[in-house]
Amino acid sequence: MLWRKIVSQWIPAIRVIQIILSASVIIFVLLQVRGAGLGSAFGSTSGAVFKTRRGVERLVFNITIVFIILFAAVSLLISLIH
Repeated sequence: MLWRKIVSQWIPAIRVIQIILSASVIIFVLLQVRGAGLGSAFGSTSGAVFKTRRGVERLVFNITIVFIILFAAVSLLISLIH
């Protein structure tokens, strides 16, 4: 299978991408403290228990989802190559 030979040359680069994505997922998940908004990470306090994600919090949430999907796709690609 010619495509496996061509793609297998890219495995080191794909693994670096996977490591970067995994570190990014960890960072973005840690930014989402449950029960506290992103503002509380920087010293702001809020009395609301449940609130809608807005602004930066929504952006961080959506970026986290995108990075998780990319991480899963890269992991599946690596497993299919081997």
